[in-house]
Amino acid sequence: MNSHDLNKFAMGILIAMLGLIGFNLIAEEIFHQDPLTANAYPIDTSAVASATVATAAVEEGPSIAELMQTADAEKGAGVFRKCAACHTTENGGANKIGPNLWNVVGNDVGSNSSFGYSDAVLAVEGGWTYELLNRYLTKPKDAIPGNKMVFAGLKKGSDRANVIMYLRSFSDAPIELPTVAAVEEAVEEAVEAAAPEAM
Repeated sequence: MNSHDLNKFAMGILIAMLGLIGFNLIAEEIFHQDPLTANAYPIDTSAVASATVATAAVEEGPSIAELMQTADAEKGAGVFRKCAACHTTENGGANKIGPNLWNVVGNDVGSNSSFGYSDAVLAVEGGWTYELLNRYLTKPKDAIPGNKMVFAGLKKGSDRANVIMYLRSFSDAPIELPTVAAVEEAVEEAVEAAAPEAM
């Protein structure tokens, strides 16, 4: 193949490429569509949002308020044996690896002045509510990241509720049990907050 043939071959490739580019430009002009600024058919997603919240509630199981209605302190004493190596419960009892738990339910987090809490626990504001105790006993490392407790947690909700009921008994004035109605109201508010405004 001589140089003349090579030039013809290169020219053919160049023309083909220019033709392809031109075809794409023409097709873009013919079939071009501006993006929609809004859905042509508005979709109400409030039912989906409500269903998602409801599904999450079912997956998580009964709330701690519901579990506390049937909790048993005596059964909690049995479950607490797992905790007794590190905690005492009597009024004025000594700290062990963990703090004494007298009057812990409802009391401020990290309030035992004779125990050296981690910075993570000391940074928590508020008290040991039923909800916080439930989360903490489920998985301490997730409930208060950075705390020193090495206990893995209690998987069964009934075990957690029973232990909390047992700990609640160690107080001169135990706090009131949570009401299911208040929890249901909070869930309804969460569903309403998750649902987008009607279009």
